[in-house]
Amino acid sequence: MPVDTPRPPSNRELAEVFQTIAHYLALDGESSYRMTAYQRAASLFREHPLSIAEMTVRGNLRDLPGVGQAIEAKVVEYLETGQVDLLEKFRRRYPEGLLGVMHLPGMGPKKTRLIWETAGVADLRDLERACREGRIREIPGLGDKTETNLLRALETLTIRAAEGKEPRRLRTLVEPQAAHMVAELRRLPMVVRADYAGSLRRQCPTVRDIDLVAASADPVAVMSAFSGLPQIARVVERGETKLAARTHNGLGVDLRVVSPQSYGNLLQHFTGSAGHNVALRAYAQQRGFKISEYHVEHLESGRLITCTTEEQVYETVALRYIPPELREDQGEIEASATGVLPDLVHRSDLRGDLHVHSDWTDGRAGLEEMAVAAREQGLDYLCFCDHSQSLAMTGGLCPERLAAQIDAIRELDAGIEGIRILAGIEVDILTDGRLDLPEEALARLDFVTASIHSGFGQPQTKIMERLASAMRSPYVRSIGHPTGRLLGRREPYDVDIDSLARLAVETGTYLEINGSPDRLDLTAPAARRAAALGATLVICSDAHSPSDFQNLEFGAGEARRAWLTSADVANTSPWEIIAEKP
Repeated sequence: MPVDTPRPPSNRELAEVFQTIAHYLALDGESSYRMTAYQRAASLFREHPLSIAEMTVRGNLRDLPGVGQAIEAKVVEYLETGQVDLLEKFRRRYPEGLLGVMHLPGMGPKKTRLIWETAGVADLRDLERACREGRIREIPGLGDKTETNLLRALETLTIRAAEGKEPRRLRTLVEPQAAHMVAELRRLPMVVRADYAGSLRRQCPTVRDIDLVAASADPVAVMSAFSGLPQIARVVERGETKLAARTHNGLGVDLRVVSPQSYGNLLQHFTGSAGHNVALRAYAQQRGFKISEYHVEHLESGRLITCTTEEQVYETVALRYIPPELREDQGEIEASATGVLPDLVHRSDLRGDLHVHSDWTDGRAGLEEMAVAAREQGLDYLCFCDHSQSLAMTGGLCPERLAAQIDAIRELDAGIEGIRILAGIEVDILTDGRLDLPEEALARLDFVTASIHSGFGQPQTKIMERLASAMRSPYVRSIGHPTGRLLGRREPYDVDIDSLARLAVETGTYLEINGSPDRLDLTAPAARRAAALGATLVICSDAHSPSDFQNLEFGAGEARRAWLTSADVANTSPWEIIAEKP
């Protein structure tokens, strides 16, 4: 009788083990260095396209960046015993429900331990009971506001749990995996064309899975070869022309194979969005056509029109081609029909980056290294905007250190060729609306970005007062990440976009589209509205390392989703034009 071989743990399972250890280390007050090592290992394992368990067995786990002997030993221990002794010790020391409490907005390891030790809160149910009984407000340092915010967070958590949807991931984590799969498909001799589709192709900030489209006369051979890729952990479902699978890091993958003659039809259909496709079908129906994923049917004659390209699909029903980023059923069909689709901004239109950090604060590279990297990206100018003094966790710059950095930047600018280097600051907008640095310090700078990094829970009136105060400063040129959102981690603070845009027009202040993958702020709807009201945007990387200049691509994608043209974006212009603006 055959003996079942236990399935090795998935990447997500291993990631969960290491992430849980990191959370317990934080709760236990361990050093941030050790906690960060486990967090990085968890992130690496979660998103890695190959099986971590198989890499460990082969002995090449430590080839991965950041994986040392201690991390490897814990993986081996888990593979051999099904547990990690360090994690089991923590589980005996703390109630596991504390981790759920710690993850609530506004909570953290210190507050979590405080309410556990003083109010006996061991899980979310205990916390809700304590809030409703008024026991949280009685804990020194917390109060009524904390209690109210916790109840609101618990209600949000309940709603999300009821929805039961598979979690979405940052597009920037998924896109490299999708691109690799597309490259593998294109290498197959029987594949004529291949692309990824879905929300990934529309450059949505987050995606739930990977949608792939391939053109081939032999779909069975394509699916057989694809299912053998090392990234594929298991095939969930397989038909004659479609396949559903899971990767080692838990991503769903849907592959559709179609004849080359209908490739444009399927790519258009599978790119979506659902709302766009419904609107497109309705438009076509009114003009005597029926659109499907395989052809366009002329209803009067019954003729079936297959399209090798998406352009042909739209042309068949008398529409101008609609870029994927606009396909969200937000008026793009009407704009195409009337010839008023915008000429969207491209990453290549950007001449400079006006929000970049260095190792003077929380960046991971020096001024010159960042400048050289920016030049290699084809930029004409670069402005360093490190943090100001109130953001202590980043080593923010006081006036004296800022003065020293300005001198260093001027020296670098004088000695480097092919790029202009500018001195700026990302100055904090304090909770009372004041800027974090004196005017005499700001006056020496080429460009000032003002951002909110605290007081996120203030009411809209207070948030808008703070933003207005900053924008009326004669030195502030831009508002950084204007709504403060962090995808999957923090909701935006309460901003009135219309009022913000009108203030921007009144004061001549730019509004930023921050290209950091977990920000993309302003969002596409907000940026589109702001531009419609006359505001000018800037697309910035918020780079903290040379590799982060790719964020300009992500920011440009969000700008395209916002219907923006190069005329809407200030840093498509030379620095001299921006410098002349009052």
